[in-house]
Amino acid sequence: MSQSSAPLPAADGGGYDAHAVQTKWQQRWEAADPFRAGGPEDTRPRKYVLAMFPYPSGDLHMGHAENYLYSDIVARFWRHRGYNVLNPIGWDSFGLPAENAAIKRGADPREWTYANIEQQKAGFRQYGVSFDWNRVLHTSDPDYYRWNQWLFQKLYERGLAYRKASPVNWCPNDQTVLANEQVVDGHCERCGHEVVKKKLTQWYFKITDYADRLLDDLNQLEGFWPSKVLRMQRNWIGRSVGADIDFEIEGRAEKVTVFSTRPDTLHGATFMVVAPDSDLAAELAAGSTAEVRMRFQDYLERVQRETDIERQSTDRPKTGVFLDRFAINPVNGERLPIWAADYVLADYGHGAVMAVPAHDQRDLDFARAFDLPVKVVVDTTAPITGAIPVIELDENGDPIDPTLDDPSLDDLDPARTGLALTGEGRLINSGSLNGLSKRHAIARIVEELTAAGTGRAAKSYRLRDWLISRQRFWGTPIPMIHTEDGGIVPVPEDQLPLTLPDARGIDLTPKGSSP
Repeated sequence: MSQSSAPLPAADGGGYDAHAVQTKWQQRWEAADPFRAGGPEDTRPRKYVLAMFPYPSGDLHMGHAENYLYSDIVARFWRHRGYNVLNPIGWDSFGLPAENAAIKRGADPREWTYANIEQQKAGFRQYGVSFDWNRVLHTSDPDYYRWNQWLFQKLYERGLAYRKASPVNWCPNDQTVLANEQVVDGHCERCGHEVVKKKLTQWYFKITDYADRLLDDLNQLEGFWPSKVLRMQRNWIGRSVGADIDFEIEGRAEKVTVFSTRPDTLHGATFMVVAPDSDLAAELAAGSTAEVRMRFQDYLERVQRETDIERQSTDRPKTGVFLDRFAINPVNGERLPIWAADYVLADYGHGAVMAVPAHDQRDLDFARAFDLPVKVVVDTTAPITGAIPVIELDENGDPIDPTLDDPSLDDLDPARTGLALTGEGRLINSGSLNGLSKRHAIARIVEELTAAGTGRAAKSYRLRDWLISRQRFWGTPIPMIHTEDGGIVPVPEDQLPLTLPDARGIDLTPKGSSP
């Protein structure tokens, strides 16, 4: 063994000195720069390896070592196969964790963040991960976020970035918007204060314009991606096909549109439910009596302390407030009482649903809780045989209206059993739809609604447009100018990047709007 490759003695003259060996080879690696990707003159085939950027809100931990070990293995594998590998490193250095850490310590987020980056960079070098240290990115560098701003403006030009008022998770103590993941058991993850819903005007990206493409293109990944991942993606997008149905509201000039995946059950609607935190609910309550307005306001304050997950839970008691207003069923003219109830969300569909308690379990639970009518319009005991429905006609050639006299169907009465009839069957108590199967009845009712101008075929998605704005300092400034006349215009492209001001001397404690 040569002298240069022999183990170095420990500082105390004893055995192996790991620190000295590590320092020696780190110095040699830094001088040799062995992980630098070759330039245009490099004729080797190319590979690009990119791991997610770490957050610089603290020092590295074992989770970092584990995560970047995997990408390091991939990069080294391809280098040994003779490839020119580009393996850059960067820091996702904007955001709430870094800002909160800086505020807690009374520091400037910029100084705190970049000091942590240097500390993490030294940690990466210590264990020899094969990043190309000539290609380092910080998302909080103006040269980097200039392109975030440029991209934002391109999306805005194409109508894909827009502002709207919508309810958000709000921490009254920290005075800031919280993501769903930052709300734990109804409380702020950071300070423990109870979280409420608050309506704020926010910037959004219109990702729902791509919902169909996102969903349909998953078919190309069958056999390549794990089936459970594809299933999660499809559930996340959550496409529902049905109809938009327009309901008149007594005392209101404008109709209310309701989305339903089961427009065939429209004859079975016995009431309407609106989201209590929707503009519609506030408007309807405002047009009612003082007593209703007071009960509605008390209920709304309760709902604003609930999370969407809690509201969608199927095992909690149904609650609601009657608004003393009525909708008109477009197919039979029946008056439907309108309730505000927390199991309907303001941002699903149009924030209102037609309630068909005989054939929807949540509607049935609500109807039974408040003693509302239950009307069966699908005979689930009737067999579905073949694609062409068999309809019995009377002597005049009109469809015979089946009744509920069949004991087997009577035994299944949801009002008594508490179980909604959600299975297949044939339509009853539904006029021209009587005798039709679900599929044929949906097609028929959509045709009739379209012809009458009271509805149309439609889709709805679980996917929501992406909320991107915030009420905090440490993030990419949105490159839009708010003019004195209330307009919004982009910052001229040649003036990008629009940079953050110097944070020294600014109180960054959250107060409800960006400092």
